Amino acid sequence: MMEGRTYLDGRELTREEFYRRLPGLSSPPTTAAPSPASFEAVYRKLIDQGYGRIFSLHISSKLSGMINAAAQAAKQFGNRVQIFDSGQVSLGLGFQVIEAGLAAAQGLSLEAVREYARQARERTQVVAMINTLEYLRRSGRVSWLRAGMGDLLKIKLLVRVRDGVVEPLNRIRTRQKALEYLAEWASHWDSIERLAVLHANAIEDARTLADQLRSLCASAPLIVDVTTIIGVHVGPGAVGLAALPGS
Repeated sequence: MMEGRTYLDGRELTREEFYRRLPGLSSPPTTAAPSPASFEAVYRKLIDQGYGRIFSLHISSKLSGMINAAAQAAKQFGNRVQIFDSGQVSLGLGFQVIEAGLAAAQGLSLEAVREYARQARERTQVVAMINTLEYLRRSGRVSWLRAGMGDLLKIKLLVRVRDGVVEPLNRIRTRQKALEYLAEWASHWDSIERLAVLHANAIEDARTLADQLRSLCASAPLIVDVTTIIGVHVGPGAVGLAALPGS
């Protein structure tokens, strides 16, 4: 929701337009989860198309109410729809979706697909550098950030998503040092199977970091401009990493 108007993420507002307008907004944008009816419509459409079972993976329940809306809709379909809490965001969720999708493509049972997703959830790592803390503070999603904001506004905060919540890692004065910290952190992950560099309107830094980390993964790191929903909470300039280390 921005300046009194509601937009569907990724459909009615491009990421480029969002970041262009963000600095000039008189009040901060806000976000809301889709309604249960929205999920029900998607599930019903898939079932009508002939899909027997649906495995529905979602952002951490500790960071969003989205999974509650999905679970409410799933009740209309009995055991044909199963809900899964990824405990993650962005490509931390996305890598779990990929692993589950590959298992499903092999014709495995829904229970086996769920186990693949669970194993990926246990291994998934997401760390990030928040360029400005004002947006994260406004969001209210990080309770420990509400106190002692004075000096924090002048530094770059390093965080990670673990057990479904955002927790602090370090505080660093300069952006360059913070990006170096991300690269150093990634160097300690073992046998990285999948890697993505995430950014919020910071493509050049993302490309540089991806080049630095190219040797850590068999395939080139993905470079992902995070959705406007995440951009509302982290603000412009954030850069992060999502990884799926080997088992």
